[in-house]
Amino acid sequence: MATATDFIGRINQIEGVAGCLLINSDGAVLGQAVDDPEVYAALMKISSDLSRDIMTNIGFSYCRHLSFHRRNMENFYVFPIDKYLLGIVQQADCSVKFMLERVDQLLSKVSTGGSGKGS
Repeated sequence: MATATDFIGRINQIEGVAGCLLINSDGAVLGQAVDDPEVYAALMKISSDLSRDIMTNIGFSYCRHLSFHRRNMENFYVFPIDKYLLGIVQQADCSVKFMLERVDQLLSKVSTGGSGKGS
């Protein structure tokens, strides 16, 4: 079984990823490759809680990711993974589509026990 550090290392190697972190449902940082992980963790926890409330009230059952756009194009993405949250800082000059596809591919393996099939 891979550790949080191993997982963060694999995500961080994806072209277009400038940094990332993994937190648990309580907001505790389990692994990180970003400066100021506590700031990102707080944003991830609050946004996840609010999106879960919105989804419940409206009747949606799934959220692929949340995105926060910045003027400098180093956008931030939050991916729910079971009882964890993955946060990714995007490189400003990357292909967002390519980066998100690679992240989704890796997450589908993690979320489904390596079968490669999405949920």
